[in-house]
Amino acid sequence: MSRQIEQALLSLMPAQADVLPPQLVQLAESLLAQSRQKASTLKADEDVARLYACAHLACDRLKIVLDLPPITPRPPIPPRNYKRLYDYLEKILPSTSSTPKRGTPRRRTPSSKAVDGVDATSFEERPLPSRGTPSKESSLARFQTASQADGDTPTKSSARRSTRNVNHELPFWVRPVTRFLCTGTENNQLSSTIVAAMEAVMLPAGRRAADEWVHENTTALFAAIYFYVTMRAKALTSEAEVNSETYLPLRKDIIDLLDRAREEAEVKVADEHLAWSGWSTIKPKAFDDAVAKVKERGWLDSDWYRGITDIINADGTADVQMGDDDEIGLGQTGQVRRADTMFQDRFDYLSEGRRAEYKIWKEATLARISQAMASNGAMEVDPA
Repeated sequence: MSRQIEQALLSLMPAQADVLPPQLVQLAESLLAQSRQKASTLKADEDVARLYACAHLACDRLKIVLDLPPITPRPPIPPRNYKRLYDYLEKILPSTSSTPKRGTPRRRTPSSKAVDGVDATSFEERPLPSRGTPSKESSLARFQTASQADGDTPTKSSARRSTRNVNHELPFWVRPVTRFLCTGTENNQLSSTIVAAMEAVMLPAGRRAADEWVHENTTALFAAIYFYVTMRAKALTSEAEVNSETYLPLRKDIIDLLDRAREEAEVKVADEHLAWSGWSTIKPKAFDDAVAKVKERGWLDSDWYRGITDIINADGTADVQMGDDDEIGLGQTGQVRRADTMFQDRFDYLSEGRRAEYKIWKEATLARISQAMASNGAMEVDPA
């Protein structure tokens, strides 16, 4: 659950570094636990957004104290339903003391020791007569991942922190490279989807995937996921098509972007070798193989892929019309299905999204076949 909360917090703050303040994660977890006690009977479509709303509420309550970056919510349910859910949770979840303003002393009382299930004294900046005001560097030191100053010997705890994601987290470069690619191509709204896809494939249920191909071809997997996510978004917003003529230039563009990312993306880890662990320079054949494998393994039949439709709709490309009875009706591009019905997108095999997905896969496969036939099996030809 902590991983899901961290992912929700990072999606709310795209500019936030990979390491989240511990107080923020702790408050979000506390609010989520309290919401399940005090609001245990939410509607099915509202319960889908419970975790996201609690993370959003935690960000709003600590944004001043922790100096958080801008918060840009992209809720997983229609905005009107989400606003109603957020207002309700904000009202019922305790916020006695809220968060103190900077520089404002606060008198400590027995009842102020815990706020929202979190030790409130950890947030306070109380003037102490026996010591001076801490510097900015010392205040931010606990949030920094880069460990030791030059010449210092790293401790065992810092060594554990620097290697903790070898088996149980994504490679350090995944999020920075995702931000680099999405920012450069103006696809910022898709960054959380790409990261969620990598986690779903590499760390199913929070554990290292048993499929060794995934870990031996991480960069090619990343490229294929980026390809499918961006193509699905284009298919939902325009008449853009992928065929044997457009696939090859598109493949070259993605490979070039990855080469640039390796040189320009900033990974905030002291050890550069560890920062780019698992990275490899991919060739067109490796890209083609990864595109085919993502489709064949059924990795596209997942929530992260189906959720692209909701992200595009939330950006205003498909309006949702709401009636006074709070039932979801027909939008401009089709019917939006409720979460508590059996008519789900995953069972609609002839939907526009599924047709677009199949078309992308078909054209990519035909392009590979044409390329193989042109080479007559003698050698691999790189048209790039």
